[in-house]
Amino acid sequence: RALAELARLVVKLSDILKANFMRSEDARTPEMLERSVGPAYADAFDFEAMSQILKMGSTNLALTETRCERVRAALSVLESQRFFAPARCGKEECNGYHSFAFESCTRATKAFEERLPELIALIRAMAIAELEIENHYRETKHDRFFERFGESTLTPEDLAPFPSYLIRLRNGHHTAAEKARVVEALSSDLPLKVVVQSDDILEDLPLAGGQFAFGVKSQQLSAMAPGLNTAYVLQASAAGLYPLRDRMVDGLAYQGPALFSIFSGAVRKASRSTRNIPGLPPYLRAAAATESRAFPAFTYDPAAGTDLAARFRVIDNPQAGVAWPVHRLDYEDEELQRQAAEVAFTFVDFVASDKRYARHFAQVPRRDWHPDMMLVSEFLALDPGDIGNRVPYVLMVDERNALHRVIVDAKVVEAARRCAAFWRSLQELGGIDNSHAQALLEKEKAAWDEAKERELAALKSAPQPDAAGPTAVATLAAVEAPATAEAPAPAPLEEPEEVPSDEASIETPRCTTCHECIEINNKMFAYDENMQAYIAELEAGSFRQLVEAAENCQVCIIHPGKPWNDGEPGLDELVNRAEAFN
Repeated sequence: RALAELARLVVKLSDILKANFMRSEDARTPEMLERSVGPAYADAFDFEAMSQILKMGSTNLALTETRCERVRAALSVLESQRFFAPARCGKEECNGYHSFAFESCTRATKAFEERLPELIALIRAMAIAELEIENHYRETKHDRFFERFGESTLTPEDLAPFPSYLIRLRNGHHTAAEKARVVEALSSDLPLKVVVQSDDILEDLPLAGGQFAFGVKSQQLSAMAPGLNTAYVLQASAAGLYPLRDRMVDGLAYQGPALFSIFSGAVRKASRSTRNIPGLPPYLRAAAATESRAFPAFTYDPAAGTDLAARFRVIDNPQAGVAWPVHRLDYEDEELQRQAAEVAFTFVDFVASDKRYARHFAQVPRRDWHPDMMLVSEFLALDPGDIGNRVPYVLMVDERNALHRVIVDAKVVEAARRCAAFWRSLQELGGIDNSHAQALLEKEKAAWDEAKERELAALKSAPQPDAAGPTAVATLAAVEAPATAEAPAPAPLEEPEEVPSDEASIETPRCTTCHECIEINNKMFAYDENMQAYIAELEAGSFRQLVEAAENCQVCIIHPGKPWNDGEPGLDELVNRAEAFN
């Protein structure tokens, strides 16, 4: 688009100069007239006589020399610009144009500063060209403005058509000074897009105060960037980039700086610091990092609104409303009987998949199992004073596909606590169980209760009428009952009305905000004010989509019912698949 706009301006300015030349006496000389006719008809004209006639009838409509110089100067800048290379050009042809990809934030900001005068000149030339083409340039008004045109005059709209500066950093490959430069760049208004790729978020750092600092470095920048208030921030693992593609586009289109913090899950064989499970696909490792809250996904978009509710988003994480995602585990016990359990996937489970940290885990034979052993997800939920003799463990599978309990040491547990605390802070920023909202709700509830108490006290102390009759007795009983009688026991909750099995429904109160159904069809499914799913418009989708949503639902709360469109293809198969969820 920018190239097309520049080409248009160049053609229009060239036409102005060409038209001005054709009105000048230089265009009416015998030589120019003969050249314009060409050799085929040169003998048919007397160019000397023609020149005399044209000069006699001409009027002086030529542009002033000042305007010609201004147009020529703008045209020269437009034709020599180096910001927009042709769409298809060879390596040598593109050598003269600016590059916008850098491996260092320092180099990128330096390049921007060095190119700034050139950038200002090009924007100035484009503005002058537009005015000249429309014949709206007024020297008394615009000369003074463009004489002062500079860096302070630029607006985000002026910079929007120009390429952003892409800075590619690999976590661990840049110095502390470079990190400080990144923070400085993100706090500016420069069009910088910083991609920080982390390959290893479980860095084997030395002991610090008796605790492992798992994964601290990988999230420093992304956790701090929203506090700058001007930078777009997206953090995600490589496994989550496709679902977040719209957020990626928003960040690239954002006019200010943007940070993309990505965990690749890729293991570089040459590195001793990344000896993870051999053959484990990077996609799975990246997905596990997000699932375990070790590398949660979130976005911060300053352009989305004026408050955190509009700007901050964490619901793209698995089961974003809970501390740890919970999944059903089906297994066979020692008596070959099928068993099922709800198991959370925690930060400890993610660490357990990395051989470097095997020394922090120990397998416990079945004969040594005891009642004080507790799943690590339940252990992490305990208050420190309630831990007692309890021992946390995770479930792991050996090479024979046998299930084992593996206990974990205090250092990894402490790292998991820090991970959970960081995730909890992200939940609050994203509006999930926000403690400020809960505190305000409790305050308002207490105020409401107090107001009711005062109303009851006022009714009790009010003078009673003298007339003794059924009405007076009833009034007195109604006033005294709250003060003298004990609070009645709460009425038992009514069972929810059973929805017929042939009607589609969702058990909304059980929704864990996993986002699966919304991804399938955000017209058919929607979230209520509690971020829990319900069927918004059944006929906005197909029965197939409803069945697929039921199959993808992690807590099996979607009931497809019966088809409502008899003409939908493949209904027999879909009805059979739906039976398991109705």
